[in-house]
Amino acid sequence: MIYLDNAASTKIREEVLETVKDILLNEYANPDAAHEFGLQAAKRIKSSRQVIGDALNVSVKDVYFTSGGSEGNNIIIQGIINGNPRQGKHLITTKIEHPSVYEIFKEYERNGFEVTYLNVDSDGMVKLEELEDSVRDDTVLVSVIAVNSETGVIQDLEKIGNIVKQKNKNTYFHSDFVQGLGHIKINPVKCRLDAMTVSSHKIYGPKGTGVIYLSGNVKIKPLIFGSNQEQGVVQKTLNSSGIAGFGKAVQIAYDNFSEENECIREVRDYLQDRIQKEISDIRVNTLGKGSVPHILNVSFRGIQGEVLVHFLGMSKIYVSTGSACSSRKGNSRILESMGLTQEEVAGGIRFSFSIFNTKEEMDETVKALKEAVENIRMMK
Repeated sequence: MIYLDNAASTKIREEVLETVKDILLNEYANPDAAHEFGLQAAKRIKSSRQVIGDALNVSVKDVYFTSGGSEGNNIIIQGIINGNPRQGKHLITTKIEHPSVYEIFKEYERNGFEVTYLNVDSDGMVKLEELEDSVRDDTVLVSVIAVNSETGVIQDLEKIGNIVKQKNKNTYFHSDFVQGLGHIKINPVKCRLDAMTVSSHKIYGPKGTGVIYLSGNVKIKPLIFGSNQEQGVVQKTLNSSGIAGFGKAVQIAYDNFSEENECIREVRDYLQDRIQKEISDIRVNTLGKGSVPHILNVSFRGIQGEVLVHFLGMSKIYVSTGSACSSRKGNSRILESMGLTQEEVAGGIRFSFSIFNTKEEMDETVKALKEAVENIRMMK
């Protein structure tokens, strides 16, 4: 098996798995319990909070644990909008957001809010002049994804944050940082971010665990009620084992940040180079140095992406046509927003890499790709 869908979910590290197992077997108390056993679990959570806060360059008091990226985005976006009803009814996001952000804005649009969806250029970069023209006195929130989950393009959050705050200092600025964690470093203060979302299973940690960052100035209304945990922002029993595993995964990733990302980039660039040299009629949709190292998006003209995914799957090579949350919903909204032709949009494939991938696997992938592309094009 060759697994090249790591932007959807990664294989858990052995060290992380051992940490999760230890908590499940030996420190399984509710961290909100007042007894000593519960306090042990609370200490584990505190330790993970510190590790993740350090990785994100934020204060631990601003770190809140969630069940993952989708829940985190909902808590932040809905919580800010619902918690600031007098600020206005105008929202700004982009046309290239993950569904867990994009669909929230669509829902608020259906319920009477005015939403501005920013365009991107052919490389997938947000058009900053549009942003500057769009921020108004009644703009409650701007949400811009840090790293696109399909193309890997990195947005300039510092420029975006400065534009937002210069136009309206009261407008909140949020970023979905799920694909950025472990691959790029961030300074939320410089970016003037009020809120940010990350997730564990994208970084060799367990599923079902995530974090949101909320700066101290954010006024937010909780979506869930019934617990005293996480200062009332995320009111539910915390997943102690998942949180401990997330902390361990972040610690290892950031201790080996440069080395691991360089290895991933080498494998990614090797595959890209071979595809460009050996397969005709393609379009690379991922910027080189302007992207994270673990994502490569390529359009194969004259081919339906879903068909190519199926062909590769028969060889136990697993790729995708986009994010797992949207890959079964038809053509890529992301690639369409970049101005690709319908043929290029339909033929888009995302390869995403991990520390476990090798150049030898890429040789096998190219061999299978060439055969699949040739066969599919002959069938037309």
